[in-house]
Amino acid sequence: MAQSKTTKSDEFDSIIIGSGLAGLIAAHQLEGTGRKVALIEGLDALGGSCRPSQTKAGPIDHGLKFLPDCDESREALAWLSSVLGEEITFEVIEAPPVTYDDGKFKPFVGFGDQNVRTAHEVSSYAKERYLQLASTPKDWVVRLTETFTGSVNTLSYVTKFQTDDEFIIDAIINGAKRISGREVLFCAAPQQLTRLLPETHVPARLKQRLLKGEVWTSANLDLVHAAPVTDSRAVHILKGANEEPSVGLFYPPTTDADGVQRQVSQWLTLVARDMSDDDETVASALKQIKRQIKRAYETSLEGLVQERIIVNPSSHGDLAGILPEDGRWPKVQNLWVLSGLLDPFKNLLGTMRQARKSLAAIAGEPALPVSADSDLSEAKPQPTA
Repeated sequence: MAQSKTTKSDEFDSIIIGSGLAGLIAAHQLEGTGRKVALIEGLDALGGSCRPSQTKAGPIDHGLKFLPDCDESREALAWLSSVLGEEITFEVIEAPPVTYDDGKFKPFVGFGDQNVRTAHEVSSYAKERYLQLASTPKDWVVRLTETFTGSVNTLSYVTKFQTDDEFIIDAIINGAKRISGREVLFCAAPQQLTRLLPETHVPARLKQRLLKGEVWTSANLDLVHAAPVTDSRAVHILKGANEEPSVGLFYPPTTDADGVQRQVSQWLTLVARDMSDDDETVASALKQIKRQIKRAYETSLEGLVQERIIVNPSSHGDLAGILPEDGRWPKVQNLWVLSGLLDPFKNLLGTMRQARKSLAAIAGEPALPVSADSDLSEAKPQPTA
């Protein structure tokens, strides 16, 4: 483990910036090694984009979370089971992705010769088999939050890193408070490091790739429908003319305390990172989602019980290969980046994999291959519409 060159009264072994799933996993694992850990979060509660959301249909994930059925997903879940100390069960859903065209649903087979800017990101959802989890990220972050006993700093932003030679010496919080740590784990958008670190500690080529790389902001729409809309479990990839596609899932209907059936669906579309601060652009993206849903399910938006809008900056993209596999930052010996954007696999799977790789380098996390003794339990695949 790298050592800083100064001693501060407010000193930690590990400073973790960002309390999403990767940050909370890191806090849990590093605290388990006896380290003194500080967790820095800009929001007023922990969990980041994986925190739970309360709706009139019950708690749901904070936006669409998706895990394809593949060996890498199973290995990641086996590892996470050991982290949480509890069994993760899932159902394999067999449902080829669908689209809506010419007045009917069709299997989604790609965009053909259409110029779709977000096609690469959307394709990560276009799987014939995915895992429906019994416990989901909203549950995992609650569990990890409850078991963490280190220093929690909410409504706190890193405004600058002070460095000496090849080490971060201090993290400046909210422009005033200083904390120091022997190792720093950055679990937020990696592009922020280009302004938080001194220019001398950001290689020019890396800076260019971070700022010019393909990164997208997701505009998410969570809907509670007044009545069941469909029994399809397929990933929906909907697209109108001259529009970017929207990705969505309908979940099985639930019955509330009054015996009324509700159905939840979750949707997202992607907005260019440099346009995501424009309110009109985001509003237009959300209206686009609704148009595409209504085109496919004409009455689905009538009498909506609830709708939630979530904008998740720099949530999607491809920065794989710009840093070493373990996420260590060049020129700074005690800085690691834990971002799913760095992993070849995308979304939730990329986040878990990158957290595991970085923690293996920092704390010697053992490999946890899937085996017959794993805490991972699988239900039989269920063919669905």
